[in-house]
Amino acid sequence: MWARRLRELDQTLGLVIGDDCCLVIDTGINAEAGFEYATAIREKTDLPWQVAYTHDHFDHWFGTSAFGESTVWAVADGAHYIRFGDEQRAAWAAKSRRDGREDDARRVARTKLVPPNCRVQGAIGLNLGGRTVVLRQVGLAHSDNDMVIEVPDAGVLFAGDILENGAAPSYDGAFPYEWPQAVEYLLSWKPKVVVPGHGDPADYWWARAQARDLAEMARLCGEVAQGFITEEEALAHSPFGEATMRTALERCKALTPPPPEPQAPVAAAGPSLPPPVVVYDVLEYDIDMRQ
Repeated sequence: MWARRLRELDQTLGLVIGDDCCLVIDTGINAEAGFEYATAIREKTDLPWQVAYTHDHFDHWFGTSAFGESTVWAVADGAHYIRFGDEQRAAWAAKSRRDGREDDARRVARTKLVPPNCRVQGAIGLNLGGRTVVLRQVGLAHSDNDMVIEVPDAGVLFAGDILENGAAPSYDGAFPYEWPQAVEYLLSWKPKVVVPGHGDPADYWWARAQARDLAEMARLCGEVAQGFITEEEALAHSPFGEATMRTALERCKALTPPPPEPQAPVAAAGPSLPPPVVVYDVLEYDIDMRQ
């Protein structure tokens, strides 16, 4: 197993090699980064590869065109990846131009999007030959389509962006209340090594500490929503700093359904009327009493 660190966005990619094939975990920010990664993998193995996307954020899958025709695993379907990928490609290219990085803008703009072709729902055991890895759907957390890769025989968890080392977690598009619960469940088998989507790999106890911080973020968001504390108090006590807390609070507001529309009172139909009078016809008839 290997982790590849990238300078761009401090990203961490993964590789698990079996006897028959290898699994590539995320592919980088653009086609050029993907090509460099594929070249590095070929220096270690010539086995066929499969690819796993930990989620749909562009920096984790825009490099896949360098891997040719491959099996690509993900939680969300291909149509979602193409639609969301087009939006992200345009936004990131525009941001790069605003920052004066025209070369980066061109790289991402010409990147070919490769959507997943195998969908993961629940958990799937993938036999790489002599080693089985588990592709596990996370549920609502950093996104609505997070996936982790577990390597049980080695005690390694590739966590994607549900855990980040060296930077605050991103709450844009996240689910603050559900996120810590998902991490607690994923850590229940106590992996020895946890590989985050960004930053250095770390141990189980580091992951536990971050899970507690995620839970504290959820608690602060809930107390603000219930009026127990102010937003200013939450910002002052955020374990990840004011900017991250502010994003989490805004995300919670966006996820809160609007209150129901007040029902208009039903106007009275008019003064109450007495019950209707029913008139019966009286039939005249004679009864013959003669014997």
